[in-house]
Parts: sequence; structure tokens; C-alpha cells
Amino acid sequence: MKVLAFNASPRKQFGTTDIILSHFLEGARQAGASTKRYYVTDLEINGCIGCFTCWTKTPGKCIHRDDMDWLIPESQDADVIVLGTPIYNGNIIHYLQRMTERLLPTQLPWMEEQGEITQHPSRHKKKPQKMVLVAVAGFPDYQAFNIVKAMSPNSLQILLPSSQILQDPVGVTLMKDFIDAVTSSAKQLIQYGIVDEETKKRLVVEFSPEMKNMMREQANKHFETQLTK
Repeated sequence: MKVLAFNASPRKQFGTTDIILSHFLEGARQAGASTKRYYVTDLEINGCIGCFTCWTKTPGKCIHRDDMDWLIPESQDADVIVLGTPIYNGNIIHYLQRMTERLLPTQLPWMEEQGEITQHPSRHKKKPQKMVLVAVAGFPDYQAFNIVKAMSPNSLQILLPSSQILQDPVGVTLMKDFIDAVTSSAKQLIQYGIVDEETKKRLVVEFSPEMKNMMREQANKHFETQLTK
């Protein structure tokens, strides 16, 4: 089993997105999978310009020559794809958006009804893949993930508000159940292809009103100390 992870956070290995990804990838390795992680900001990925050349003039081939030339086939070869993103202004970060937009050449231009929505069919015969979404937010509210949840409804979702809690030793202790669930979910996905419902619930954190107030106060105090007087 091959697990391919993309961390779109500009903080790379110093951010909380990477902390969660590390726990997930460790669980996957413990279950026998091979893992690889890319930091999206280290990759050369030009933005889609909506020319549709990859559909009309050179089917399946984008006008840009960059790292997507090898990332697309490597992604298609993976058994599990993990996308990691911080939530900026209520949405996924633009580095991840740019990368996913460049997957257009892997689709055909036709519009087809699939279930209750319209989608483009795949250009290539795809191997069965599992998708995992890791999203972190600074706000303590679960509603910070409303957009990203709607964008990736079929993915295994790992969602942590006020993720800065993972950068505090006391916070790490408080989040032990969540961290254990992240590792366990990876093991289950590799070994059985599914994650049980109880573990899924533990992957999505909703803090109590008291906890939210405390986190807001701590965040405000932190930035007060950072302001230039």
C-alpha cells in the first residue's frame, strides 16, 4: 500500500497541519504501508488559466511544464491520498486549490450526472483510492470547516479547530484521544480499507463553550504580546 500526503501549509514542518500528518503517516507505516510526504510550497505548480487546451488541443496534457508532470502519475499510483490544509479565511489554502485545479487534464470535458450532481468523467481508468482530508483552523469553532467539508464529502475527515493547542505540552496531553484516533484511523484504513464510526467521531473535534472561551482569551493575549507598542 502506498500513501501519498500533501501538506499545503506554508509553515511546512513547523505547523500543526504537519503534526497531524506525521501521526497519520506513522500509523500507516505501522500497518505496513509505504509513505511519502510533499510540501506543496516547495513544488513548482503554475496556476490553471482556464484555457481548456488539456481538453481540446492536447487532450490530457496541460500547457504548463512543471512538477505536475510527474505528480499526476505518482498520485494516480497511490492507494491513499492525504491532503493537509490550514483554513484561511474560511477556506482551504490557495496552494492546495492551485494544485487540485491542475488535475483538470485527468478528466474528460463531458458533463455527466453522477448521483445527484454533475461531474466530469475520468480520462484514465483509476485504481481504487482512499482520500483523507486533514484540516486545521485557528478559530475554536467547528463551523470553521463548513466549506472544506462540503468540498470533500467522501473523504475521511480529520478536523481540528484551535489547532495551536498541539504546540503546547499541556494541549498535547488534552488532545491525546484525538492524536490516538488519527494514528488508529491510518492503521484501520491500511489494514481494512475502512475506519469504524467511533474512530471517525474522534477525528472531528468540537470544543465545549468553556473551552472555546478559554482559547479565544489565550489567542488574544498572545497577539497582544506580539504587537509593537
